[in-house]
Amino acid sequence: MVKNILITIIFITCIFANVLAQSVDDYVSCGLKNSPLLYDFNNQKLAGKLDSLLLLATFKPQVNQLTQAIHYPSGTGWGYDEAITNGGTYSSLVSVIQPLFSRKRISGQLQTIDLLNQTLKLNTKITILDLKKSITSQYLTVYNDFTQNQFNQSVLELLNKEQKTVKALVDKGVYLVTDYMNLQILIRSQSIAISQSLIQLENDLALLNLLCGISEKQEIKLVKPDLSVQNNYGAENSPVFAQFRIDSLKNRNSRQLIDLNYRPKINIFADGGFNGIAPENVPHNFGASVGVNFSVPIYDGKQRKLQYEKIDLAENTRINYKRYYSSQYKIQFDQLKNQLNMTEHLLGEISNQLTEQERLIELYRIELEKGLVRFLDFITVFNSYTATKITCLVTEVNRLQIINQLNYLK
Repeated sequence: MVKNILITIIFITCIFANVLAQSVDDYVSCGLKNSPLLYDFNNQKLAGKLDSLLLLATFKPQVNQLTQAIHYPSGTGWGYDEAITNGGTYSSLVSVIQPLFSRKRISGQLQTIDLLNQTLKLNTKITILDLKKSITSQYLTVYNDFTQNQFNQSVLELLNKEQKTVKALVDKGVYLVTDYMNLQILIRSQSIAISQSLIQLENDLALLNLLCGISEKQEIKLVKPDLSVQNNYGAENSPVFAQFRIDSLKNRNSRQLIDLNYRPKINIFADGGFNGIAPENVPHNFGASVGVNFSVPIYDGKQRKLQYEKIDLAENTRINYKRYYSSQYKIQFDQLKNQLNMTEHLLGEISNQLTEQERLIELYRIELEKGLVRFLDFITVFNSYTATKITCLVTEVNRLQIINQLNYLK
């Protein structure tokens, strides 16, 4: 009888562990789809493309039209000197300005935009990794609650089924009435454990749905994630490490832009229209002009040197962060690998313990039929087995949590 109970518990546990239902990939896909931050990043990428077009547009010919009519009133003893104002001006001009030799400036500023876009792409990748890690971790928490709840329910169902059998054996004098009462207490305790685990399951599932942006309530059926270590040690492969490379390029680009600001600037311009001092002469004052504008900075209070020093400080900070990050990454990686090895070793020990407990329960079954042991002793052994089984489920989920941290270590 006891052996059949044990086999049935194991069988039901396997069924619940392999039921076809929502997988972690389903929740991850939903979470990525509903993330407002990823939607924001996508729009920022599109805005970055527009920034490049806007920059290129500023180096193309700029055409403007300006019309103005100014009158300078005057009277006896007051008013502007007509030798200066001519009494008024009337003009309507179309002007064109075109910067020359600006290819390096365009290239430098386009590189600035490109580096910003690279940072945006990197932030998008980091956000995706963080979401995947958080959703997978919460899924594993819910899965742990789910498997424990299902196992406890299977145990309760089997205990309820065997209650009548035990009662019959009590009536025959094989077991004592107190043995039957102990069984009833075990059943009530199992019911309480199920209620507690169900509350925890509902709470953790609500957090998972919140993380994934799921509003509707669905049936709780989860699939055990098939996780394996996919991250071989290498801090240089981390997206955070890639940010240090981008920051180095940003510092170099900033230095180049400073140098470009101290190069001569040449613009050509032209305008055409009418420009006169008397309205009646406007038709006779149509004309045009062309010119060149040349400017070069001579002295600015050593601002260039001070800007260089700021960039040097930023570069030193970047190098220090990079060195610290590499060291911390290795420490975390080694710790997680050590935890994984210890957890897998512990799982092996628990598995061996379960095997021994199954053998012990089988021996108790034989001796119970002969009345050689108390039913209370069997209950104690059975409780020990269920506790070990729960520990095995928890440890397996802990192993998966460690793998999840390793895979998304950054």
